[in-house]
Amino acid sequence: MNKQKAILILLLLIPLLLVLFFFGPFLLFSFVDSSWYYSEEVDIGHLDYNSVLTNAENVGYEVEGSWPWLGNFSGFEPGDVPEVRERFGSAALVENIRLNYDKNSELMVIACENESETEAGTRTGTGTCVAISNLSHSDPESPLQLSEFPPDVWMLEKFGLLFGLDEEVSEKYLNVLKKAAQNQTWDAEIQVNESPDFPAVYAYLMENSDKSDYGSSLGINAYPTEVFLKDGKRLGSVKYFVPEAKVTAYDNENRYIVELDASGKVRLEIVMPPGSSGDTIPEDEYQAVFREIFEEMGLSPEAVDSFEFFHSSSRIW
Repeated sequence: MNKQKAILILLLLIPLLLVLFFFGPFLLFSFVDSSWYYSEEVDIGHLDYNSVLTNAENVGYEVEGSWPWLGNFSGFEPGDVPEVRERFGSAALVENIRLNYDKNSELMVIACENESETEAGTRTGTGTCVAISNLSHSDPESPLQLSEFPPDVWMLEKFGLLFGLDEEVSEKYLNVLKKAAQNQTWDAEIQVNESPDFPAVYAYLMENSDKSDYGSSLGINAYPTEVFLKDGKRLGSVKYFVPEAKVTAYDNENRYIVELDASGKVRLEIVMPPGSSGDTIPEDEYQAVFREIFEEMGLSPEAVDSFEFFHSSSRIW
């Protein structure tokens, strides 16, 4: 009797197990999957990046990304260069500057970690690294030869341009760079105490080039590079750091997300809770929530009307 019951139970379980095997993932997916809304990126114009994120934090929204400022990234202040501020916003930094001697050789300035001794101990801050490289240098394991450096007159001129130095100090740095090349491989690099005079460098690139363009697209997580050409040859380039952040607010268990960068590029998103697959939110309702979020952050609520939203039920929470 017990054997018959066992066989009967097994016969009942086999179809059930088959059903679970084939349809179980779909049933589980329906509980985990959520509906979401998203927009394409929109340029809402000038915004005060730091102020917007400060307002968001004060209201109680979650803020992630390139903020607070300290410790998130390094770069140089652009200074009074209207073209850069208008295009990338007041919070953008210069990540590196490259000046080209020819198609193979370039002088690069970049922000780098700098350790200094203080009474309290070693302190790490942002310094300025200067490097010379030559793409025709064939052996990456060998030092850069002095014959592979650009002419001294060009190097001295560029040191003076980059840091506002006289010829004597420029020559001192050039000699240090040449000496460093003997103990390094592939390229030569030194640290200097000065920060680059970016307005002077940018003016030089603008005045001496006949064309400029960007080597990468702009937007969220962008590091745009402005390339300057003269007679079709590369004169120099500037790579910018455009900070970006994600602000998250909650309404009725729905996550309202605002992704923005310092240049004014914004993308919006709504993620509904698990199991909401197929559910929707009335357009006037979610637009009202975003308008309130924008107003709390110090952005124009009317800017929400510029976004077109798309709905999907395929996002995992």
